[in-house]
Amino acid sequence: MLVRFSSQATANLLMFDDVARALLTVIGKSPTQRGVITVDEMPTALTHLHQLVEHERRLKEGRERREELPIPDVGIEPHELIGLAVRAQPFIKALSQAMREKKAITWEAPKDFAK
Repeated sequence: MLVRFSSQATANLLMFDDVARALLTVIGKSPTQRGVITVDEMPTALTHLHQLVEHERRLKEGRERREELPIPDVGIEPHELIGLAVRAQPFIKALSQAMREKKAITWEAPKDFAK
């Protein structure tokens, strides 16, 4: 299933539900059929996403064990070829742009996509 993220500040962003679920969980949002990330929530969301990127970088370099900094259990397996930090980059850019222009980001899916 595809989830569409929209904002007046950016182009639409489409992602598969498992990736959208993971990213929304990281920023503290529930994977519901529809939702919004307000401008006030964006700085915290970006902080959490940047922490995820840094965590995956340390894991890849072998400086940190997976148990030391847990990532929420969202169904992304550690052996997958493309990490969540890479998949998060377009979302991070969209959040940054929307925050600069003070526009909310909404998402829409055919149905709730919680596990």
